[in-house]
Amino acid sequence: MTALEAQPPPFRLRPALPEDGDFLFRLFAENQPQLEPLRAQEAVWRQLVDIQYRGRAMTYSARFPHSMDSILLDSSDMPIGRLLVDHGTGRDPLRWMLVDIALLAAHCGRGVGTAVLRQLLQQAAEAGAAVELQVTPFNRARRLYERLGFQLVGQDMMGADMVWRPAGF
Repeated sequence: MTALEAQPPPFRLRPALPEDGDFLFRLFAENQPQLEPLRAQEAVWRQLVDIQYRGRAMTYSARFPHSMDSILLDSSDMPIGRLLVDHGTGRDPLRWMLVDIALLAAHCGRGVGTAVLRQLLQQAAEAGAAVELQVTPFNRARRLYERLGFQLVGQDMMGADMVWRPAGF
C-alpha cells in the first residue's frame, strides 16, 4: 500500500441545517443495533427509533445549547456523518465536549472517523483545550479514542468518561 492509499478519503464539515433532519434521523437509526430485533415490525421499530431520536435531540439541546452541530460530507458532498461539539461556551472554554460523532456504516473502518477526530484534537491543542467524551462500555470506538490519547477518568454501567489533554495541559 502506498502512502497515498493509506490516507483517509477527503471530507469536510459544514454546519447542520434544518433540512438535514431526515439524514440525521437515518444516521441515528442506523446506529441503534439494540433495536435490530424489532426491525421486522417496521411500525414498532420506527416508533421506538423516533422516540429515542427526539429524546436525544432534546437532551443535547438542553445540556449543550451552544454546541456546534456539523454534517460530515464526503468528497462528492454527500452527507456521511455528524460531529457535535460543545466548545465550552457557557462553561469552561478550555473544556470541550465531544457530544456526538457518528458515521453511516458504509463509511466506518475507512479512517474517516480517525481523521475527523485528529482534526478536532488539533484544533483543541491550538486552543489549549481538553476534549471530554462519554462512550458506552462496549462501543468499539472506545479503542479508537484510546489510540488517539483519550484517558479513562470514570466509568459506570452506563458508560466511560474519557478525556484528552494537549501536551503540557
